[in-house]
Amino acid sequence: METRPYFILGDVSCSVTVGLASGTVVTALGSLEWSMPVSMVAGMLLGMTVAAIGIIAFGLWFGMTELHMPAMITGMLTGMGIVMLGSTQFLTEVTAGLLGALIGLVIYLLTWIADALLQLERS
Repeated sequence: METRPYFILGDVSCSVTVGLASGTVVTALGSLEWSMPVSMVAGMLLGMTVAAIGIIAFGLWFGMTELHMPAMITGMLTGMGIVMLGSTQFLTEVTAGLLGALIGLVIYLLTWIADALLQLERS
């Protein structure tokens, strides 16, 4: 578990940026005509693609070990959630991006807490 501020800032910024980008990108994919299961699978795949690009970009400066898990979960859940929500009601890109950034922050915090609990069990 990383405790140095530079790497924590990098991990958080990667998760938030991936959430923001995934939320914004998947709004172009979904529409109100799509069924929810189809949009969920398409949003998940697109969110994971955005996350992979973000992981490579941030991994060059912050290392990929710690930021990989929360960023990939963020991309997947943001892609699925935003597109499923967009299949039931209209979402603007700004709203979807802000929701994605919030999802990224929450996923990072939950991952960090889970990692801390696993480290306590190990010691």
